Amino acid sequence: MVRIELERIEALELMGMVVAHLNVAEASGDLSPRVATLLGIRDKLAAGLREER
Repeated sequence: MVRIELERIEALELMGMVVAHLNVAEASGDLSPRVATLLGIRDKLAAGLREER
């Protein structure tokens, strides 16, 4: 497992890119393993950002 430390702004930028990609993938019906990986990344980023409060 890889652990990466990101600044809050970097995490928000990455989450924005992930969410944008997920929206496109969902609209096109893309159910590839990449989408599942991105869902996991999105959830971990969201959890990490909530913990920083």
